[in-house]
Amino acid sequence: METRPSTFKPAYVRQAKELYAQGLTDRELAAVFGVSRSTIFRWRAAYPEFAEATKLGKDVADDRVERALYERAIGYEEEAVRVYHPTGAEEPVIVRYKREVRADTTAALQWLRARRPGIWARPMPPPEEEKNIAEEIRKAMERVDRIAGSRLRQAPHHQARE
Repeated sequence: METRPSTFKPAYVRQAKELYAQGLTDRELAAVFGVSRSTIFRWRAAYPEFAEATKLGKDVADDRVERALYERAIGYEEEAVRVYHPTGAEEPVIVRYKREVRADTTAALQWLRARRPGIWARPMPPPEEEKNIAEEIRKAMERVDRIAGSRLRQAPHHQARE
């Protein structure tokens, strides 16, 4: 059985690294190259330089997200601009100012859970004890009989007419 020649081009190594660094996903990269996602996976397996480039590119994007999450967790100050157009003025007034972005506890918890899972990981629910289903059903049926039986004893008895 003959296989088609690969559509891989050496230029894809540099492109993949740059595109992943911009935050593209495997699916988006495949669309840029005009191939399927599985082709991207095959190229990684067949071309070590391509695999390394995709890893390095993703690391760059991950580092950017990590820094942004850290800043959001601790809060930061940023330059902001507000534009006013006062009544009667010919031109708008542009005001630059520093704006405080407060720390976000959700971002802080996310950061700590990823970096220090031994301390900050969500507690696991207690393990459920194995239950004997047949025994649970038997007990439930006894409760139903007990409740239904007491109601039957309390209900007035009617005699059928002859």
